[in-house]
Amino acid sequence: MAVETVFLLPGQGGYTPGLFAGDDSPEVAEVLGTVDRIAAEFGRGGVSHLLRQPDAPSAADLVRADSFALQLAVFAAAVGSFRIAERQDTPDVVVGHSMGEIAALTVTGAFTPADGARLVCHRSEALLAHCPSDGGMVALELPAARAAHLVGAVADRGLAVAVSNAPRQTVVSGPDDAVEVVARLAGALGVQATRLNAPFPFHSPMLAVAAHAFGEAVTGIRQHPLRAAVYSPVAGGYVQDDTDLKALLVRQLTTSVRFMAAVRELHADGARRFVECGRAGLSGLVRRSVPEVDTISTGLAPRSADAAAPAGTPAESAPAGSAPVVAPAPVADSAPPVLDELRELYASALGYPVEVITGDADLEADLGIDSLKRAEMLGKVSARFGLGESAVDGRFVAQPTLADLADLITEVRGSAPAAEAAPVPAADAVPVPAAEAVAAPVGVLDELRELYASALGYPVEVITGDADLEADLGIDSLKRAEMLGKVSARFGLGESAVDGRFVAQPTLADLADLITAVRPSAR
Repeated sequence: MAVETVFLLPGQGGYTPGLFAGDDSPEVAEVLGTVDRIAAEFGRGGVSHLLRQPDAPSAADLVRADSFALQLAVFAAAVGSFRIAERQDTPDVVVGHSMGEIAALTVTGAFTPADGARLVCHRSEALLAHCPSDGGMVALELPAARAAHLVGAVADRGLAVAVSNAPRQTVVSGPDDAVEVVARLAGALGVQATRLNAPFPFHSPMLAVAAHAFGEAVTGIRQHPLRAAVYSPVAGGYVQDDTDLKALLVRQLTTSVRFMAAVRELHADGARRFVECGRAGLSGLVRRSVPEVDTISTGLAPRSADAAAPAGTPAESAPAGSAPVVAPAPVADSAPPVLDELRELYASALGYPVEVITGDADLEADLGIDSLKRAEMLGKVSARFGLGESAVDGRFVAQPTLADLADLITEVRGSAPAAEAAPVPAADAVPVPAAEAVAAPVGVLDELRELYASALGYPVEVITGDADLEADLGIDSLKRAEMLGKVSARFGLGESAVDGRFVAQPTLADLADLITAVRPSAR
């Protein structure tokens, strides 16, 4: 089948307090009304207020206080965001990430909205009644195959590779003590490991009893024919009308989610537009997994392989032949707070679920973001908030948490007008002496290709010497500037790298030629 546009529905991480604040559309109201009605069937309070009020409890608060409400809010957020997205676009395929599969099967007609909410409620009740209390999850900056080696080394039968999100982001799930051992092993290897604020150890053998109870509880729910194509990262392919979808959802509790493989297979089938229905960081995972795609999140501006505008900033133009998917213009007091925007920005850039990036997490001690990475992120922060020369102020890189950074941004933006970003130096600012303009040896280009592939999470074969860094690979000027630090360190360029010619080179072949030309004088 021909695939161009894919809608992604998040699972854990899909809840944002006040996500639908200012949206009075009948589609969203209907979703929230249905979910609240089904919650009442189970003797629970509704969740509409969580998605209508920006000051509602955070996901972290709900994990501790009311995981039932959190799961139902995640479902409502995904379905409601899908309704927003389909106002301007129609998907060729719908993909649900983790629990987002229930929402995906609901919006495509396999289950009615009411039965979709009932599935979530039965699932939550089974987890609360039968899930051991000592489980957890940890995100590793590793490919799934290497993460599996760590799991094997720990040798705990309850431990498993739970989710393969991107080339270098894998989630491991299982007993708390075993997860902690994995995190310590990763740290000893110099691998970033971040404990997730998840209510249960999803996609691990620890949920086997809960999965059985869930299956018993949903036998009376009726399955209907699909109205659109659905790709399941758990099943590893498309589901059909004769697929036992309830059995799939039961199996999902203990089975790994192969999200990266799903994205890559759909990309191979022709998909070039991925629309995230919500703001859970799935767009960032897509960009880390495949090249030359447009990613859009409902309520945010598009990230295009052609335009590559920073997420959340207005794009100069939409991809050819398509319209950006955006939420209705919010009322003045419903714009996302600075802290929420920072959390989304960092989650997208780091490839983490947004719930990991809390306001009070220490950027270095808790999230492993060292001073160099903070400096890199500051470029994105400056572009998002129009800080201009203000960002040069050393206070920005010194803030220990995102809450502190948000306070400083608010203070600076309130006291001074946003400045224009400094222009990139012209490519001809310093001419290359003719005697030095020699062809780069293959070794330099090969090193550059490996360096960029590793940093961007792309297969090395994608990073060709003649690929345009911006138009073909989606590497905007900010990312190029970030990469230049790595290039300078690798090739010992020192102060030569300050020369504006380096960031202006359009391809890696051009950059390799320039490095070859200046390295004799740099050394």
